[in-house]
Amino acid sequence: PMTDRNSLDESWNKYWEHGFLTSCRNAFSGNYDGSIRARWEGLFASLDPGHRVLDICTGNGAIAMIANEVSRNNHLELEIHGIDAAAIRPHQTVTEGRELLEGIRFKGRTPAEDTGFDDGYFHAIVGQYALEYTDEQACVREMARISAPGARLQFIIHHDRSIVMETSREELRNAAILFEETRIFEHAARLIEQAGAATTATEREALRRDPVAEAAREALNSAAAVVSEALQASPHPQLLQMALDNVAQAYRLLGPDGKDAALSHLAESRQRIDANVDRLKDLMAAGRTESQIDAIRSYFDDEGFITRAADVIHHEGGPLMGWLISATRP
Repeated sequence: PMTDRNSLDESWNKYWEHGFLTSCRNAFSGNYDGSIRARWEGLFASLDPGHRVLDICTGNGAIAMIANEVSRNNHLELEIHGIDAAAIRPHQTVTEGRELLEGIRFKGRTPAEDTGFDDGYFHAIVGQYALEYTDEQACVREMARISAPGARLQFIIHHDRSIVMETSREELRNAAILFEETRIFEHAARLIEQAGAATTATEREALRRDPVAEAAREALNSAAAVVSEALQASPHPQLLQMALDNVAQAYRLLGPDGKDAALSHLAESRQRIDANVDRLKDLMAAGRTESQIDAIRSYFDDEGFITRAADVIHHEGGPLMGWLISATRP
């Protein structure tokens, strides 16, 4: 598995290229709804006309889009920026609510620890599931540099016991079924190699009686049965379903296009799931305990911000979503 930061960033690049608006798409559908959305709307509505807003680790711009909607509804004409260390392209990749992207200035490959903006430029700096993916102390130091007097900062941070963490943990268990318990991609590749080598009717007839090929078929069928059973039992079966669909599609390609096309599709499919697993591991590492949140607040204190006690955020009184940290630049 990939573990270095550049490889993880590449996994996020591939994820954002799909146009998703949330970093935990499978975990919970209400990431930006209800009381969470109200927190953001309240902050943005309190800004003065023409104020400048920065959304760090913006991904495909979900929070920046909320700021833009509030700005339009309240005639605030906010200047909104979104930065991310990944190579984001929201204007090209996002299809959902894309009219709210108009006017937002995005910069990819821009770490929150070194934004390149002028001193004292922003009146609000925000992020949802953002700050915890940075070098937190260096990021707070940079925010102190680029925030104007009176600037307001607000962050929702992964809680180590949130629904997002629970879902990611389940998806990683499912990945272990694919790659460790069943090795379904390896079995599929072996069978495709054997089936693809039989190009004539005589060779295909011989393949049906070949004990090595029969063992490969049985191994793949057994792996698929285990994955199917796990899929039925899992509350978050997306990775398992993706794997079964990709194996089936690779085998379909074997007929018209030959084994090279089938093996290529299988390898690309596995790479996509591998990248998603790396992203999930990165997400899991971002869960913060109460003591870790206290440490983050101390970074703000050290830079002269005024912070309030961290709140625990639930969605409409239901699932635990994260921590809320608010700070003000005197």
